[in-house]
Amino acid sequence: MPAAEPSRRPVRVPGQEEAAQRATLRAIALSIGVVSLVVMAIDMVLAPAGESEAGVAAFMAVVAWAAWFLLRRGRWPVMPVAAVIVFGVLITAILSVLSFGSVRTAVNFLFVGAVAGAGVFLGRRALVVTVLGCIAMLGMLTWAEMGGWLGKAPDFSVGLRVWITQAASLAVIGTMVYHSRQATGDALARAHEELEHRRAVAAERDRSLDRFARIFRTSPSPMLAQSAHTGMILDTNPAFERVYGYRHDQVVGNDDRFLWADPAERAHYRQRLLDERSVENFRCRGRRANGTVFETVISSVMGEDSDDKLVITTVSPVSEESMALERLRRSEERFAKAFNFSPLNMTITRLSDGAFIEVNRSEDRVQGYAPEELRGRTSVDVGAWLTPDDRARFIEQLQRDGRIDGYETQMRHRDGSLVDCRLYAELIEVEGEPCILSATMDVREEKRRQQQLLQVARGVASATGEAFFHALVKHLAEAVGADRVVVGETEGAHVVNTLSVWGGGGLVANHRFDKRPTPCFITLQSDGLFVCESGLSARFPRAADGFEAYAGQALRDASGAPVGVVFALWKSATRVNDDRRALLSIFASRAQAELLRLQRDREIRRLNETLEQRVRERTAELQALNAELDAFAYSVSHDLKSPLRTIDGFTRLLQEQLGDRLTPDDQALLDRVLSSTQRMSSIIADLLSLARVSQGTLACEWVDISALASEVLAVAQEREGATGLQAQVSPGLRAWCDPRLARLVLENLLSNAVKYSRKRPDPRVDVVGEQTGAVHWLAVRDNGVGFDMQFADQLFKPFKRLHLASEFEGTGIGLATVRRIVERHGGAIEARARLGEGAEFRLHFGPNPGA
Repeated sequence: MPAAEPSRRPVRVPGQEEAAQRATLRAIALSIGVVSLVVMAIDMVLAPAGESEAGVAAFMAVVAWAAWFLLRRGRWPVMPVAAVIVFGVLITAILSVLSFGSVRTAVNFLFVGAVAGAGVFLGRRALVVTVLGCIAMLGMLTWAEMGGWLGKAPDFSVGLRVWITQAASLAVIGTMVYHSRQATGDALARAHEELEHRRAVAAERDRSLDRFARIFRTSPSPMLAQSAHTGMILDTNPAFERVYGYRHDQVVGNDDRFLWADPAERAHYRQRLLDERSVENFRCRGRRANGTVFETVISSVMGEDSDDKLVITTVSPVSEESMALERLRRSEERFAKAFNFSPLNMTITRLSDGAFIEVNRSEDRVQGYAPEELRGRTSVDVGAWLTPDDRARFIEQLQRDGRIDGYETQMRHRDGSLVDCRLYAELIEVEGEPCILSATMDVREEKRRQQQLLQVARGVASATGEAFFHALVKHLAEAVGADRVVVGETEGAHVVNTLSVWGGGGLVANHRFDKRPTPCFITLQSDGLFVCESGLSARFPRAADGFEAYAGQALRDASGAPVGVVFALWKSATRVNDDRRALLSIFASRAQAELLRLQRDREIRRLNETLEQRVRERTAELQALNAELDAFAYSVSHDLKSPLRTIDGFTRLLQEQLGDRLTPDDQALLDRVLSSTQRMSSIIADLLSLARVSQGTLACEWVDISALASEVLAVAQEREGATGLQAQVSPGLRAWCDPRLARLVLENLLSNAVKYSRKRPDPRVDVVGEQTGAVHWLAVRDNGVGFDMQFADQLFKPFKRLHLASEFEGTGIGLATVRRIVERHGGAIEARARLGEGAEFRLHFGPNPGA
């Protein structure tokens, strides 16, 4: 067929152009190499002595043959080899001029050859560079010849040698031009051939488009064409208009969103289409022009156009009947897979007589029958039920509840043994007949493990200490079938002391051993269970003692350090299965808890034995400290106050004797001395007060805080000279405390409150009570200067002050004294304040009697 002819034409494959250039260059290099060798031989024969240019020809031959070798190996690209040839021709021309002594040498034709080669093989930029380089080089050589710098007088006589040189140069240029023309002709022929092929392909594409258009228009299924990037509808067929109810002009040029009932389905479909380039049988819901929604299946394929890919979509509406059939098919398929591939033994039996209708492929561990042996027989016949009454009770419960979960019973195996099992069943309907879907589980192993654990739990539940470890090793040996079981406690870095050993059917005497040559050493370094199922005697020849298998686990304290070990030994190689591993872990966990309890009991006994001695030592230390504190208080009271009184007295006496003779500066100095002695006296008094707070016994009683606060507040107001002070003390405030120390607390707090608020135009101090749960707080508030809360942690430290002494007098010991008194009573104190807005101190003296 004519339409198929273009497809048989050869198409230029990638790299064909480079292969043609490589062949052309190889021919040119071969021609230049041969000509250069001929010229070199002739010149060596004909040239007079001292005028031979054979070296120039030899250089050109070397360049040409090197290029030919590189092209033949095929490892070098075409462009670098072409540049080597052009550069070699140019250098040969220059060397010829220098050898001849004049730019009028016959080899000047090679400059033309270099330009021609650059133009053919190296492109426009290389051609321009080569032309300019040749012009510049000829100019330099001409200028050098004019100046006589070439160093040799040229010989312009004409002969055979000149003719041969010119002929060789022309042969080289002719070879380059011929092969270049040949390559150009081949390229032109291939281009023409490619053009003809493309025309044929375009004609075939037009015919395909025409056939597609006819198929698109006449298809009974709705079809639409749209842009993959924008989703814009480009065309629809008549079937689309019939199904969706839109006219052609209503949808073309619009986005396809209005055709989808669910935007999420559209987003999923578009993402799949962009990822996979085609989507088949995508189930979704469409929306018609009248707003109705219908189920449909769409298939789309994306074109290859890189600018804007075309998407052709076929829509297949799904009828209600086909949807129901599809749902049924899928449901049956899912059920069949779940039924046949379930690891549980599952069956379908008739409700009326218990006949087996279907049996899955899972192994029947309860009855031991193959599926084909059960079909058609009844559950009573094969021993699924020991008696008809057993089945009747089961059926009664199933009909009452509709389903049964975990029905415990026994069934008879085909070998006659009874098997403990658990049934799960539900009523279903198969072809209109009531049936039972059931799953059966063999629970013999589960019950065996439960019974075993119950026995172990009973055996060790009531025991503690040494009796517990004796019971543990006995039951563990029976549970795992071990020949020896040991519980040990680590001592130091290398020794294990056994707490109990079971072997040979009874308890064995305890002993101690070095763990380093034993498997215990590895066990204590392992995070979990260390197991050696065989070859123990070969691996630990000095410690195996005839045993071949081992399993052990370290016992650790809260920090993870090993404190003991539990291990079992077998005389023959033994597989330590999952059950044995689980039992060992359970016993190890229980042994670890008991060992840690035992160690704590030892520590408690040790501490109790040394408690009385430590109390006596601490009491002696406290008595010594109190004696030192009393000595310090006496020293401060007498050794410091006596010199201070002397300084104060002599200063006042000196002031009186000098009288009017004192200058204002002298008077100021004496006043500063007297002020300092008074301040030091206050500090000593406060230090004595702070020291005595911690001494003596508290004489607590119920103290009327309201009356005491009113009395202290009146004294503080008079001492501070706070005129206009508004003070309020809540009535009925009481506290269980030492009255002497309570007065000291209130004196310090109320004096501070009056002092720091006296400069306010409306000073105010309040003493109130606050109840927080079972704690009764006492609060002292003022509207004074306050303080910055970021320095609140400094308040209750001795000598720490938040205000300058020039602003407010004080020693910085009062609040430290208050805190020590409150803490001696078992109470607490806290402060709140805002700079410039006052302060609040809240405290309580601890729990009241009977609270």
